[in-house]
Parts: sequence; C-alpha cells; structure tokens
Amino acid sequence: MSAPAMLRLRVDPANPNIILAQRSSQVPDVFWGQLRVEWGYDGNPAEEIRVPLERFRSNLTWLKPACTRYGVSIDWTPEVLAVIAAIRSEAEALARARRGNTELTEEQVRERLAGSRFKRDLKPFQLRDIGILLGLAHGANFSVPGAGKTTVAYAVYEAERHAGRVDRLLVVAPLSAFDSWQTEAEECFALGSVPVVGTFSDSIPPGVEVLIINYHRLAANLDILSAWVRERRTLVLLDEAHRMKAGRAGQHGSACLDLAFAAARRDILTGTPSPQSTSDFVALYDYLWPGQARRILPPEALGFNPTREAFDRVHERTRPLFVRTTKAELELPAVSIRPLLVPLSGLQRAIYRALRDRYAGALAVSMRDRAELARMGTIMMYLLEAASNPQLLALGSRDVPGEFAHPPLPVEPGTRLWDLIAGYSRYETPPKFQRLAELIKNNVDHPGGPRKTLVWSNFVANLERLKRWLSDYQPAMIHGGVPSVTSAPTGPLTREMELDRFRNDPNCLVLLANPAAMSEGVSLHKTCHDAIYFERTFNAGQYLQSLDRIHRLGLEPDQETRVLLMMTADTIDEVVSQRLGEKIDRMSRELNDRRLVATALPDDEDYGPPIEDEDMEALLAHLRGENG
Repeated sequence: MSAPAMLRLRVDPANPNIILAQRSSQVPDVFWGQLRVEWGYDGNPAEEIRVPLERFRSNLTWLKPACTRYGVSIDWTPEVLAVIAAIRSEAEALARARRGNTELTEEQVRERLAGSRFKRDLKPFQLRDIGILLGLAHGANFSVPGAGKTTVAYAVYEAERHAGRVDRLLVVAPLSAFDSWQTEAEECFALGSVPVVGTFSDSIPPGVEVLIINYHRLAANLDILSAWVRERRTLVLLDEAHRMKAGRAGQHGSACLDLAFAAARRDILTGTPSPQSTSDFVALYDYLWPGQARRILPPEALGFNPTREAFDRVHERTRPLFVRTTKAELELPAVSIRPLLVPLSGLQRAIYRALRDRYAGALAVSMRDRAELARMGTIMMYLLEAASNPQLLALGSRDVPGEFAHPPLPVEPGTRLWDLIAGYSRYETPPKFQRLAELIKNNVDHPGGPRKTLVWSNFVANLERLKRWLSDYQPAMIHGGVPSVTSAPTGPLTREMELDRFRNDPNCLVLLANPAAMSEGVSLHKTCHDAIYFERTFNAGQYLQSLDRIHRLGLEPDQETRVLLMMTADTIDEVVSQRLGEKIDRMSRELNDRRLVATALPDDEDYGPPIEDEDMEALLAHLRGENG
C-alpha cells in the first residue's frame, strides 16, 4: 500500500511569523501549484513553501476543499493548530463586533475595575468608551486629541489584567508621547500599586510591566520585542497609530503588522486615523484584525476619487469597531480660527512668479508615478519656501528628523532668478516675518496681561531665523534636531527643557515648533492660548494634531483660544488651505463627526507624506494658474 499524499504544516522554529508547508512525494503537482499561487513562492519550490503568517491567515479557506479534491491529508503540528484556533476565534470575535451590541454598561465597567489598581475618576464619555472597548477583542480609539485616550487605555489594560486576560502592556508611541504615558500612570493607579513603567533604549529594563518604545526602535529591535510579547500575555498598543498607515510599504507599518500576531490583545489610538485618504485605514484595521481590512472597508471608498457617499459608507461599516469622543462632547469653549492673508509683493512676488513659471507646463505626468510624487513634493517645498521666506530656496532642508529632505533650488548662476534669490536678504524682509512680529507684540501687550504664543513652521531654517528675529521674547524652540531626554539624558538642551522653560519662565513668551516634532503628545493648554501657523503643508494629520496642543480637555469654561493661519496671497498657501479643508471634511464623514470641520477650519471659510495624488492635481492646477 502506497504512502498517502501528505502536506505537513509547522511553524518555523527560527521565525514564529512563518508557516512552513512541506509536501510528501505523493502530493500531486497540480495541488502543489495551486498552493504556491495561494501562499507564495518563497522557499524550495519543489518541496517547501515559506508562508508569512499574515498570508496564511488570509488565504486559508481554500485549503480544505482543495485537499479533499486531490486526496491530500494534512499533518498539523500543535503550534499550527493553535494558529488555526486563534484565526477562528478572531473571526468569530470580528463577526460579533460587526453585529454590534457587545459593549459593557457603565455599571459593568465599574464592576470590572472594582478591586483593581485603577483609581482615577472617569468622565461619562470615558466610561462609555471603556465599555465599548472592553466589549471588543481588539479596539480602536479615534477620539480627538485631548479627550484622555491615555487614561482610557490604562483603564482598559487594567480591567483586562484584573480579569486575567493580559499580564503586561507594550506601548509603541512617538517620543513626544513618552512623558504622557509615564506621568499618566501615576494619575491613573493607586499610590503604592503603580505599575513599573520603563522605556526601551538598547534593552528591556528588568521588572518592567509597561514598556514604551518608539516606532523607529521597534522596527530595529523587532525580534527582541516579539519575544518579550510572546513570553507573557501582552496587550500591544499603538499610540498615534496613523504613523504606521503605510502598512507593508513602510518600515514602521511592517514591524507593527508582524508584531500583531504575538499580542494577546491589540489596541490603537489616534485622533486622525485617515489624515490623507480612506486608504490610511487599511493598515490600521489589518493590525487590529490581521488580513481583514479590505473585508471591513467598502471597496468603493478605496478607489481613486471616491464619492462623498462612499465616505459615509466607511462609517457605517466600521462604526462597531471603534470609539470616538468628539470635541463637542468635551464641552470646550469655542476656538477662533482665522485666516490672515499677507500680500505677495516686491522681490518676493518676482521670485515666486519666476519659480511658478519655471515649473508650469513641465509636468505632464502620471498621477500614479511615485518618482513624480517625490519630485512634486520637492517642488511643493520650494513653493512653500518662496511663499514664506525666499532665502530658504538657497539652503535646502536641514539634516534633522521630520523635515522633508530636499536640496537647495537648482538655479544657474547669473540668471535672473539666481540674482533675485542671492540679493533678497539685502533688500527685503519677508512680509510674514514683519507681520508675525506685530502679532507677537500685540499678544505680549494684551490688556489682560502677556499672552504666550505658539508659532508653527515646517522649516527648521525658518524656526532658527525666527528665534533671532523674536529674541526680545526669549523664544523656546523644538524641532527634529532638538533631542528628547530619552535619547539624550545628559544633553545640554532637550525638548523637555524647552517645554519647561515655555511653561514656567514668564520671560519666555514664544515657543517655535515644527509639527513633525511636536504635533503629538504635548499639552500646552494650561500655558498658551494663541497659536500662529507660519505656513502649513498638505499633511492634514499634523495640522489637526497640532491644533489640539492648546485646545483640549481641562480648559477653563471662559478661556479664549485663538488660532491664526498665515497665508501669502496668490500662492501655494491658499492651495494647501483648500486641500486641508477637503481632507478634514472627508474624515468628518468617515467618523460621523461633523464638528471636526467646525473646530479645524477657519471661521469664515465655507468648505461644503507631504503630498498625495489629489494634492498633486491641485498643485499642478496652481502651477498652470488655474486656482490663483
């Protein structure tokens, strides 16, 4: 009697994220060919296939009928059977969640936390969000910045730990959020029972229960972290999760997706889940529910130029899977957001028009060409530089984290554009600089007492020049080149030092900041109530996050918060403003939060990576003179 056709499945002992599929000699070639189509071509094509766990989970349903058809038996190792059981369990959990009505009542939440270490008083909307998240196997908190997402996350973690479902917590977060996770632990847990919170630098601190790591270090140390997560039941939480939205196309996204399989529970936090387009949701939901994002999201919303109805459909399909506390629920005093047009005149006008003419008509490109997107990103930065401070064109980007890398503007010496740029600083001060100085002085001379001002700019060179320009007000400054205390504990200057100076030194009246370095995880609402945007980019996520540094939970009911959006007339500034309005309107539909528009856009406007496809279309129209 001949041996049966046998397919053996086992977990790769060297990499638990790989399933090894091995065939016996009796397995038909036609079956093996179908297996390779479904599971990929990695490995020894004649005898063994190496299947990423993510693909194995997503392409499993075909296996049983194919084995029956071709008379192939399966030898499952216990480890693979455990994977299969987890897949079925999560599929059932997702089906239950999508049917809805899984949330816990306020009374049930209090019962879950009774007798635990958690002691912080919770607001009604936080109790509601905790109840919904505890009713989910894995959950997303899309609440607006400032709604207390860290507190809610600690409550969910402690309720799950107290119930015996998890033992510890891994938080993946930007450096700017580390301080919040450390200080909030002391506020959330009873004295004497605060979990040991540590940060990953070169190794995992001994005895740590809550481990915090940034996205870059996670990707570089994935094996170490995966082993720590698998060692005991771990809740893996992504804070500011939009940072992994590139998914498998990015280093951060790939690391997070690989780590997902090791977690006992997965949660994500972000107030801006889809800052650029609906496709930003794909990686987030694939992290929470591996391989299921495109089954969760409506396909019509993921194509090019989806309709407004498709955005509404996103909310309908995802509503049971996330919580969101809106700005309206925080009952904050209204924020005033006003555009401030600065005229384009003099040498700056000549430089900007020469630059615009240089690129107009030279870009008959495919909207899907990645190389062209990168080129357009560089052109966008040149136009933004010319609109705020033409001197930047000769400098290029600084070698600091977070700044869009681009070279100085290539200009032939001796040309008219070269002469205009080279001589600019001798004859003219950028009008935005002059107007900003007036605005800062008005805030300092406010009848009710000096008002501190937060100034946002995307260019480090602008921040450095503004520090000299506004030296009378002893500005603090934070950008990607200023290290955190975590990465430079003995450094002479850190972000934490500069924040402390702005918060506590009465002579430090201005904070100059780059959104890439400080749009997340920092609270300034007790100190500062005026923000000025020197310029903005197409990045809606950074804009929305940065707005909430000074307008968040904890404001006094009568506190006046003012935001000014500086825009140079007839330049890319106005294109950026229009595109940000469109993105915010789209996201408000996806999250069913119409107040998002009212709290993020200028009061007098009616809007019924550095650049995306539709941003490129708007930029091309501007270069052709079609929108100003």
